[in-house]
Amino acid sequence: MARELDALYGMALRLCRGREADAEDLLQESVLRACQHFGELREAAAGRAWLFRILTRTHLNRIRAAERRRETFEGDLDEGTFEQALAAWHAFETHDVPLDVLLRDRVKAAVDELPLPMREVLWLVDVEGFRLREVEEVLDLPAGTVASRLYRARQALREALAPWIDVPSETQRKEQS
Repeated sequence: MARELDALYGMALRLCRGREADAEDLLQESVLRACQHFGELREAAAGRAWLFRILTRTHLNRIRAAERRRETFEGDLDEGTFEQALAAWHAFETHDVPLDVLLRDRVKAAVDELPLPMREVLWLVDVEGFRLREVEEVLDLPAGTVASRLYRARQALREALAPWIDVPSETQRKEQS
């Protein structure tokens, strides 16, 4: 499990749309569940996929629980404090930031903007290096569903990143044809 913690945290971070505290909580809960259910692991070779499956299932369970509760959260700031914070805010200036940092941040943001089903498939295949068959098992999905989600996720990323890189988007390619 220790070898996979960084990869699991990366996946948790993407599932939680970059919110570090939520990702840490998700990872902690997932590791706890893995320790509690270690006896259910049938093959040590399947341990990596098993850990990612626990992580994704734990995340889905947390989403479902939040939907059932339908809690209404109020802001931590009262209206006056919020107005002061808003007035003090200024746009991030990019003239001193290297282009690769901006592009990396844009890629992260584009991945975080993907719907969860596409985001988790993209992350498992393109970042964690799982084969499609392994992703089918991790997410308990049919092969066609995994393949179509991966295709749509990659297409959405191309579209989102087209203005930032010299790769024409799908729409631009169709217009050029």
